[in-house]
Amino acid sequence: MLSITQLSKYYGKNHVLKDVNLSLNKGEVLCIIGPSGSGKSTFLRCINLLEQPTSGAISYRGKNILDKSLNVSSYRQHVGMVFQGYYLFPFKNVINNITMAPMTLLKENREDAEKEASQLLEKVGMAEKKLVYPASLSGGQKQRVAIARALAMHPDLLLFDEPTSALDPELVGEVLKVMKKLADEGMTMIVVTHEMGFAKEVANRVIFMEGGYIVEEGSPKDIFQHPQNDRTKEFLARFIN
Repeated sequence: MLSITQLSKYYGKNHVLKDVNLSLNKGEVLCIIGPSGSGKSTFLRCINLLEQPTSGAISYRGKNILDKSLNVSSYRQHVGMVFQGYYLFPFKNVINNITMAPMTLLKENREDAEKEASQLLEKVGMAEKKLVYPASLSGGQKQRVAIARALAMHPDLLLFDEPTSALDPELVGEVLKVMKKLADEGMTMIVVTHEMGFAKEVANRVIFMEGGYIVEEGSPKDIFQHPQNDRTKEFLARFIN
């Protein structure tokens, strides 16, 4: 589904991503772990073209998405993103937050969009909140609405950028439960996370990044039980009692 070759990103003289190579198959769940500032979020933002890579290639279903003729809005309909900060529209209620993009971009009529939005809210455990406004929701509830909003565009691939890092600890589980359900249903996902338990349980592959490089890559068992790189071992030691 996705192939990334020698991807680099500079911010001025700051080399944030350094020749990153990656392939992703349909139905795969890839978790990216690593210290803050290692390039994880920049990597995701490059995949979704929220940041323009400095060099390298990104191929989605065989098409070069860095081609200047690419319709970026159309591409993003297939590759959704869930952010750390939710980004819900504060002056729209929950169901209108979800229906806005399908009605605007996919040209769905209101009745169909609202029917699907209600189904998605049921899926993420938020059906009873469809008429309330974001200000009255907890962080975990906002993030579940944000996931429903991303799903409303029928994406082939979902990118999650530390979706639980802004949440109080007691709210993290409700979001991870929704994400695990999506993985069980076969959604292709790339998840930047500090939730090691989720990565161990749900990921097909885990990548450890530091300093803009992919330092180590393997199955959850490879990475968490038998890490080969000293830096990976050092990073994981703080999560293991």
